[in-house]
Amino acid sequence: MKLLRTGAILILILLPYYPITENFFPPEAQVNQETFAAYIAICTGIFIAGFLLLRFCKPGSHSAGWLLFAMGLTTLVPLHLGPPREDAGLLTAAGIEQFRYGALMVAVLLLLRAGLKVISPPDTTLSKIILGMLCLMALLNLWDNYSSFRFSSGLKDWVAAGKNAEDFFPQFDFHMPWRTLARASLYVAAIALSFALFRQSAIRKWQFAVISIFCLTGIVFCVLCLLSAFQEYYFPFMVPAIALAPAYWLGIALLTNKQKNRGGI
Repeated sequence: MKLLRTGAILILILLPYYPITENFFPPEAQVNQETFAAYIAICTGIFIAGFLLLRFCKPGSHSAGWLLFAMGLTTLVPLHLGPPREDAGLLTAAGIEQFRYGALMVAVLLLLRAGLKVISPPDTTLSKIILGMLCLMALLNLWDNYSSFRFSSGLKDWVAAGKNAEDFFPQFDFHMPWRTLARASLYVAAIALSFALFRQSAIRKWQFAVISIFCLTGIVFCVLCLLSAFQEYYFPFMVPAIALAPAYWLGIALLTNKQKNRGGI
């Protein structure tokens, strides 16, 4: 039974990131209006399978863990939609792209809510610092994804003004330093929450170490990406769903660890 439980946990860790949907929608056949409903149905099936696997592991009742688990599975929808449309094709796939960025905004809010539960009540210096980090993370990433959500509206206005759709994105100011900071802040938030939960004895030292190493690697690649003017190092650490992965793994750890007495931070 212990071996089966370990196997289930490993599957859960990889579940949002393994390209299951590419068996149905390969990269050369990107999800479109005709296949979007089927894609959502498959993602829903993966979500249900993940929940059943987690129930098999007899999870704890840590509410922040459940929020982080839901956050991680929410990100599988935008992650496997393929690269964002940044050309004239956006005009016919506006709803799909808005769904992508809407799902990422929901994921950010779930992360924020989970973080608030971890540090509640924020009555120590450390918890107040983490609170500030979480608020900055949420503001940056909500802006990042909402501005992307508005791409289709901006493109439609551009075309309505009689301009060529293919000229829209080359002239668009993406504010990449701010977007890079937004992605890096997701890693910082995961480190901060991991540290807080380690102080509370909710996760183990090796789990804190592994999550922190992954996050620090992600931050380094974000910086390298910015320094190279996005000519190198862009994938995978700058992808929002990947930047949210450490927080999802933190949720899995919270739910599958044996519960201990909660300490303070």
